Amino acid sequence: MKKTYPSVVDFVNDLSSEVNSIAICGTSYSDTGGVARVIEQQALALSEQEYDVDIYTLTATTESPPSTELHEIGRFETTPYKELDKLLTPVTPDGWRFFSDLGGTDLVIAHRFPFSVLSYVASTVHDTEYVFWSHPSQSSDELFDGVAKVWAKLQHHFETQNFAIKRADHICAVSEKSRSYIESKTGRNAIFVPNAVPESRFTDVESVNVIEDRYDIDPTDTVVLHVGRISPRKNIEELVDSFEAVTDIRDNCKLVLVGKENMDDYSESVRERAGNDVIFTGFVDDKTLAGLYERSDVYATCSLSEGWGLPLSEASRFGTQIVAYDSIPATSSIEDTLLAEDGDLAEFESQLRDAVGSKSK
Repeated sequence: MKKTYPSVVDFVNDLSSEVNSIAICGTSYSDTGGVARVIEQQALALSEQEYDVDIYTLTATTESPPSTELHEIGRFETTPYKELDKLLTPVTPDGWRFFSDLGGTDLVIAHRFPFSVLSYVASTVHDTEYVFWSHPSQSSDELFDGVAKVWAKLQHHFETQNFAIKRADHICAVSEKSRSYIESKTGRNAIFVPNAVPESRFTDVESVNVIEDRYDIDPTDTVVLHVGRISPRKNIEELVDSFEAVTDIRDNCKLVLVGKENMDDYSESVRERAGNDVIFTGFVDDKTLAGLYERSDVYATCSLSEGWGLPLSEASRFGTQIVAYDSIPATSSIEDTLLAEDGDLAEFESQLRDAVGSKSK
């Protein structure tokens, strides 16, 4: 096998075994999760090449791509903190059904725990080829407290050093940085396969007039966009603070935050920092998201922990100027990005100021 493939299709086509049926697995399948978007992209690309593709997940809130099948195996819930219930999944009836379902499947691609363990066991029972798709480039436990911090550490261990990772037939990573990181943890060679935005993703684009009317954006406004859940991992507080500092003496600037708010305390803190020039859209459909990319002048993110950073790739398709930290892997494949050294807030604000200034109407 090569060390790098341009797409998941090229990787699968180069496997020595004959592959017709593929199971792609992830903890959740939704419109908002970054890993779910990667699963969607892989399912689309492989199904278009006439592979039989099934998606397995614990919970699903959206439909799978055409010509694929979605299987929601459920979540075993016994503890007050639902994330810990993932630890029990391999020994639950839902986990056993997954083992049974994989009989006859040629290839299983596992994203995240617990499907790493589930897929490893299934591969040994059914002699199915097993690929672990690695996303993390570092532990993010420092972003959390209490039980959430403990779970972040556990999950990071399960997705970097667990026996089910080390014994995979192949380990793939979504970036060069992730590849180096997972190799250092497992002692195994990994394969770099970059994420991609499916060509069919944004075929329908909401008009600029509709976007401006819906979100009270003036045609003369300079719009800075961010796409991702309102969470500490995305470092939204710092983004809001930087936007307010950079645009303090400028009129007609808007920061549009697209993403769900699932963490009440954190969302409240972000809203307290935000002025009237910050717009919270919540979740939006693909047509609206495409319209927001089309209308925006700058895409900015202060995120310090990304496996890839798919929204940056999406924004670049619309010619949107990118401002980000240089630690985000997606920036390596995008030209003309304005980058700050990882964690250097002053440099980030300087780059954001330049981007906003050059786009002012």
